[in-house]
Amino acid sequence: MEDGQAVTDFRLRTRYFIGCLDDLCMMRRSSPLYSPLGCGAAVLLLLVLGAILYFRGGGPFSPGPLTAASPQNVPLADFGSHAEFEGECSRCHQPWRGVSAGRCEACHENVAQQRDSGAGLHGRLPDTGRCQSCHTDHQGREANITLLALANFEHDRLTNFSLARHEEDYDGSAVACEECHRENEFTVAAVECVSCHTAAEPAFMADHTTFFGDDCLACHDGRDTMAAFEHDQVFALDGAHASVECAACHPQPVLAGTPRDCAGCHEEPAVHAGLFGADCVRCHTTAAWTPAQLTRHTFPLDHGGEGQIPCQSCHIERYTEYTCTNCHAHDPAETREKHLEEGISDFADCVACHPTGLEDEAEREEDDD
Repeated sequence: MEDGQAVTDFRLRTRYFIGCLDDLCMMRRSSPLYSPLGCGAAVLLLLVLGAILYFRGGGPFSPGPLTAASPQNVPLADFGSHAEFEGECSRCHQPWRGVSAGRCEACHENVAQQRDSGAGLHGRLPDTGRCQSCHTDHQGREANITLLALANFEHDRLTNFSLARHEEDYDGSAVACEECHRENEFTVAAVECVSCHTAAEPAFMADHTTFFGDDCLACHDGRDTMAAFEHDQVFALDGAHASVECAACHPQPVLAGTPRDCAGCHEEPAVHAGLFGADCVRCHTTAAWTPAQLTRHTFPLDHGGEGQIPCQSCHIERYTEYTCTNCHAHDPAETREKHLEEGISDFADCVACHPTGLEDEAEREEDDD
């Protein structure tokens, strides 16, 4: 009995399904979409769309107008801006793949050269094969498509110029890119430093440019240090030299050939003119000229055991010459005879054999030998 009921239910469901198919077929036959007129209209619409695409390129699918901004001093094939080839989508877009770097570089030849050589801005930037990541167009005629690129631009790493000291202007306001890069040209050649700094510090800049010229980036890296130059490797700026103005040692714009010895910059003081010679570091340090202290004197200054003796005791006329006979009894004939007995024929320079003035010093040196 149960098997018969199951067969009956199956037959009823089958008839119901067949009836639904018949109703659907009747609806399709009665719908104008499936009529000859509907099919003809669809074909005509496709032909019209194809003609529009053929004559207008991808214009109907464009998300917006291209920028009319003209790059300054940058080759762009025969076009003044992107807007001039707005209907020729294939100049930038590759079918099914979107914007192609190769197609962009067909116009932007300078970018292609930078990427090939690894030099310049696009030679240093990572992932420059995706132009649209930084330069998103179709934002309108007035759009500046470099803004997004600048917002994500690592200025210090990519240009070797830090903006740490250029985040605020002299009046405390934020410094915009256009303050340094004039005429919307974001290249090193377009950087203009002098006018801004001159307006704030006219006297300083007048002297500074007179001495060093106006190529600021040749020396400055934005960190208050000399660009690509370590001064201490050439001459240590310690002690009193640390606070000296550059022009005090470099009176001309040409910095090469600046003297490195004291006498090359400092005139000999009248107080010891002709007395001490030009080996200034024997007495002076970079901390200050005074007080001077003898720093290179192998002969003991307390010679004689009665405390430090006056310099004039040994150096009577000038400090580059000395005498021992001013204090020590000296018979030239006796001295000559005694030294010759010891086989010493050159005995005029006492310190050569008696560098510390101690008794029997020469004899001890011979024993050591």
